[in-house]
Amino acid sequence: MKNTLIKSLFYVFAFAVLFSCNSNKNNEILAYTTDTTLGLSRVNLNTISEKIPVDKILKEKKNLKSDEKFFLQLVSKPKESGIDTDKPLYFIVDQGKSAYDPDAKAFLWISDKAKFQKSMSDLTKSKVSIDKKDYIYIDGKLAGSIKGDMAIISSEKSYNPYAGYDPYTGYNPMNRPSENPLKLNEKYFTDFWARKGTSSTVIKDQVNQSLADNKDISGWVNLSAVASYLSKGYIETLAVNKLIKDSGIGFDFNFDKGKAEMDTKTFFNNDMKKVVEKYYDKNTVNYDLVKNVELDHAKSFTIGFFSLDFMKYLIKEAGFEATVNHYLASTNKTLEDITSTFTGDYAFVDFKTKPIDSTDYPYRSNNALVLGFNPDKKDQLTSLLQGPLGASKKYMIGKNEVIFSDDNTVIYQFQNKKAGKNSKLDKKSGVTAYSWSDGNDYNQKQNAAVKVTNMVNESKEDDGDLVSKTVFTLDKKDENALYYLIMNG
Repeated sequence: MKNTLIKSLFYVFAFAVLFSCNSNKNNEILAYTTDTTLGLSRVNLNTISEKIPVDKILKEKKNLKSDEKFFLQLVSKPKESGIDTDKPLYFIVDQGKSAYDPDAKAFLWISDKAKFQKSMSDLTKSKVSIDKKDYIYIDGKLAGSIKGDMAIISSEKSYNPYAGYDPYTGYNPMNRPSENPLKLNEKYFTDFWARKGTSSTVIKDQVNQSLADNKDISGWVNLSAVASYLSKGYIETLAVNKLIKDSGIGFDFNFDKGKAEMDTKTFFNNDMKKVVEKYYDKNTVNYDLVKNVELDHAKSFTIGFFSLDFMKYLIKEAGFEATVNHYLASTNKTLEDITSTFTGDYAFVDFKTKPIDSTDYPYRSNNALVLGFNPDKKDQLTSLLQGPLGASKKYMIGKNEVIFSDDNTVIYQFQNKKAGKNSKLDKKSGVTAYSWSDGNDYNQKQNAAVKVTNMVNESKEDDGDLVSKTVFTLDKKDENALYYLIMNG
């Protein structure tokens, strides 16, 4: 199958970024990481290879596609594919021709070229070959390059299957390689090997903290480069740019028997850290927001604090305050009116769906939003609710909170101050947000090999950075969580 190798590699990348801090062993990839690189991810082949029972999966899962088989071979039996397992598998994303087409490539080490060609050819049902100049071809098309034992593999386009696609005509110019201006050539690879890595100690430190050798999958996003790329450089003309300069986000993901954990951390510059510390001077959650809400009937809920003063500051720095106030002018309100009325305390509850009498919509959404407000601004709140904020919504104003919900029972319970049965609520201290889910949305998959029984997230401010931890618990613990997730796929 043509291009299966490339597609499979980038499926791994997508997996790493969506679910992806402590090592200083990333020197090789840093040699090719520039100031404008959008992000990196690292898959530790040694740790993952021990966690996936490939033979069992191949025996039990009969509908595996060639892409899925390749993924299993790559991350669980890399030695059989001539890949050096003592080195990680990296993915590097650079800026492409447009914000819709980033340039992504895989970066790995090949220890046995003959094994690599044979194994990948067998798996992808295509001819994978390496020529005398160490270029990698897939069915005769240039796809990669080797320097020493280091290899990069890319695609003819910046791996966006929807790039240039017209949903009305079905025309996709990227399907016509002869007319594709992004078609790979030898210069593409020689330029990559010749480029100089960043000299920024900030980027190097962030990468080494993010891409961890003790995590299965980890990643780093160059926040300032991404903002510049997506805004086409416009962000750099705004005063707010100074707050995201030299900033990044780190991720890591680890799999164990019956559970998986994900950690994230921001790397803000000193200016941004001072702002975050100023507006998030304490990690507290107002759990009283939900004392009259029945959380034991929920399939998920989130309780937290968001600084409205922080939001107002960012809007001003971005130069959008006049625009926002102009938009609000028709309601005779200003941004200050809104930010001074609400406290930033919030809770969102998604209840289990209830059947209704309709053949078209057998179930209706059922949720509630609770916002804390300043009791001295109750008149201001009432005025705001008479405008667009409260239009077509059911709400009830309490002493310090206002609740929005289309469920009358939720409104009545809040109004009558009836205590909720909230045994699922773990009142964590020292956090800015706490959320819980029973995994209902994930568990809707038919014939699932495993179900998520509990998903908990905690977020907090830490010395001007924002960190979070998410733990997924499964209903089976005999095998590693990766096995069940693959079987569910």
